[in-house]
Amino acid sequence: MRGMTPLVCVILLFPAASCNRRPPDKRVDVKTALLPEIAADDKAFSAYQPANAFAATGNGIIARTVFQADAALGTHIDVLDWKLPPGKQTSATTLPGAAFIEVRSGSGTLQAGAQNQDLPLGAIVSVSQDQSFTITNNGQLMLTMRVYVVTGR
Repeated sequence: MRGMTPLVCVILLFPAASCNRRPPDKRVDVKTALLPEIAADDKAFSAYQPANAFAATGNGIIARTVFQADAALGTHIDVLDWKLPPGKQTSATTLPGAAFIEVRSGSGTLQAGAQNQDLPLGAIVSVSQDQSFTITNNGQLMLTMRVYVVTGR
């Protein structure tokens, strides 16, 4: 029991020592002032341009190239990011090689010929070389896809 006395004192004194009051001049509820208004004609835009910016492709898709490389046995690999706004459909699209399309956000439908393929989040579908297809975004979010195209050279 005698060895417990210092421990009991520490346990009882710790809460009292840690509950210091904040000085009245260091209030938390003091609001900061708003930033000054900017003049309507003051337009100082950044000159930064990303290296691989998204651009409209003409078939309804907004696209950018993420990666390109030559691979073994005379093949070439392109990795693209595609975006399709909600409620939109692409025109007939073909790719120069075999492709894998991975859905990264949103949902939609891929139609190739008479076949429809659902594109839920996380789906990966393949498309044959020169096969015509359309993609419809039937969700409420931007349909974002990563497209891997493998072509022979």
